[in-house]
Amino acid sequence: MIKKTLATVIFSALLSFSSMSFAETIKNNMQALGKNFKAFNKANNQQDAQKALDQMKLAALDAKKVKLKTNDAKAPSSDALFDQLVIEIDKTSAFVKAGQLDRAKVQSKNIAAVKDQGHAIYNQQ
Repeated sequence: MIKKTLATVIFSALLSFSSMSFAETIKNNMQALGKNFKAFNKANNQQDAQKALDQMKLAALDAKKVKLKTNDAKAPSSDALFDQLVIEIDKTSAFVKAGQLDRAKVQSKNIAAVKDQGHAIYNQQ
């Protein structure tokens, strides 16, 4: 009886720690995305812009490891939104690499749109 109770307590503690870890991971990634999106928009040169986009892509790919849940059955999955975010980051990056920073900043509005869509779906919880 004591072994079962102890095992249950340990399992519950591990599960709680795991949930907190996922929450912290997604929070850190969202902060990194926001910080680097601002840095990208303030960038005056190709190197700074590309560095910010690279950091955004890493954060989006890492955030994708956490499966977010929503009550809206018609809403896109968090995987689909993170995939779309990476696609938009890559499109923006292509303009930066081509030396078209002004076009990249216009293209980056699509990054903001995907971000806003995700926040509208997953911040209602």
